[in-house]
Amino acid sequence: MVVTRATLGRPVVYSLFLLTTTFILSPAIRAQSKFDEAHALLQELFPKPQGNRDPSDAAKVANLMNSAPQRAQQLLSKAMLDLLNTRTHHTAEELHQRLTTALQVDQYRPQVFVFTVRSGGRDAYLIGYNTVYCVSCSRGWLGVVGRINGVYKILTSDDNAFPNQSLAVVMLGPTGRGKPRFLAQGTNWGDAHNRLAATVYVFDDAKLQNVWSVADLPQGTIKVTPTEIEISFLTALVPPWSEKTEIYTILPEQIKLRQSFERANP
Repeated sequence: MVVTRATLGRPVVYSLFLLTTTFILSPAIRAQSKFDEAHALLQELFPKPQGNRDPSDAAKVANLMNSAPQRAQQLLSKAMLDLLNTRTHHTAEELHQRLTTALQVDQYRPQVFVFTVRSGGRDAYLIGYNTVYCVSCSRGWLGVVGRINGVYKILTSDDNAFPNQSLAVVMLGPTGRGKPRFLAQGTNWGDAHNRLAATVYVFDDAKLQNVWSVADLPQGTIKVTPTEIEISFLTALVPPWSEKTEIYTILPEQIKLRQSFERANP
């Protein structure tokens, strides 16, 4: 079926089939376009081989370092929402793969974490990833994406989580009230002291609530089990120092210090 409209004396023919098909496919097409656009933007951060460099590249890369990671986050947020708001069901594994493909540039292996959670009677996705294309322009993103009135939206997010640090996310058991709970950790890029930061968040329906955290722990390590968190770190940046270990119990409504001890001159 077609419809016609006279324009400057000439009929213009529109295919209702094509218009309808485009409308149905457009959310998925828009999503992939934004994933691709974020990938292309981040790819520009990698310098060209020496022989192919233009004198203006240094200034261009400096500008990109300041703007590209944040712009890429905005594109990826829109891409995720466009994808989830199509008629097709999308799994956490698919979201993980889409984000990984968009973020993977050259030999870089992106840090991407996607979990399915349930809170407030609705299913949602807990998502964490970072954009690490230079030591000083790294940004992390933590957020929860879920439905409001049948439409997927970003329910809450931290758009600059663990800046200039690595990012790893592990789910913990829910709180006694059934609220999703997770631990995120990172270590400063390019830091000879490997200073550790870690935070436990609770997703309380509308926000991410920080309920426990440590930061700037030299040579810090962390172990997480279903019942406890164990951290070890040096007490000073230069000798003499001790290695301190703290063991926290994961309780239904809090993270509580259970044991602390030091070992001199490790």
